[in-house]
Amino acid sequence: MIKIRLIILAFLQKFFGLINKVPIIAPLFHYITLLFSGLVRLNSGNSPLINSNKLKKQLLLYEFEGCPFCRLVRETLSLLSIRVVIYPCPRETLKKYGYLEKSRFRPIVKDLGKKVMFPYLIDPNTQKSMYESRDIINYLWEEYGKGLKKPFLYRVANKKLYFFISSLFHGFLRPLPQMGILRTPSKLPEKLLELWSKEHDPKAKRIREALCTLEIPYILHHGPEEKSGTLKDPNNGLVMNSAEQSVDYLFKTYQVSATTDESFLHYGKND
Repeated sequence: MIKIRLIILAFLQKFFGLINKVPIIAPLFHYITLLFSGLVRLNSGNSPLINSNKLKKQLLLYEFEGCPFCRLVRETLSLLSIRVVIYPCPRETLKKYGYLEKSRFRPIVKDLGKKVMFPYLIDPNTQKSMYESRDIINYLWEEYGKGLKKPFLYRVANKKLYFFISSLFHGFLRPLPQMGILRTPSKLPEKLLELWSKEHDPKAKRIREALCTLEIPYILHHGPEEKSGTLKDPNNGLVMNSAEQSVDYLFKTYQVSATTDESFLHYGKND
């Protein structure tokens, strides 16, 4: 079963890679696959609840877009309108689990929690830190979601069986390395970028994928101050509302060399 899935992913990776090189088709391709990836997850977390809990200090989350368990946590953060600092931790290689050599933030997670596992949440308000998406989600509801009712579609999307099925489809829709799966060497901005996002908004997700593969840390807002998909870079005083413009800007400004070039056929082959 796993081998068949990897073969399908490798084929889609090759096919989507070709489409992504066609300027006229690429934007539509991204929008459609991002739209369907949200629908597969029932757009869980896209309708923020009114949250009266004010955080004195921002939460810190080490995660990466290609991880389905990280997505569960981001859906909850989006639903609860919690602002968080994201430290993207894309994989260095598909060949070996937990491999560390040039990653920007993965070694920090290993030092702090003694494991290379994601997501990893730190709450400086309570001095708590934890792995395991389910534990993190329970903690967020207990600490910051008291009195709030979990929406029906959110509860369905969090059922283990549905999560497993939806994760398979989501992976097939966004299989390219630069879609938040593998790292792209970059220079580190001096100041944190800021992104306003709803978890399954196609525009916001496209930008998050770029920030992730480039390992650029940023403040993730879920509030109404700006439209979802608004990116601010205080380093250059820029505000952008277009996914295409934002992604193009991020790669042109911060990328220093090519994204790790691997196929899913390399998965687990440490050679």
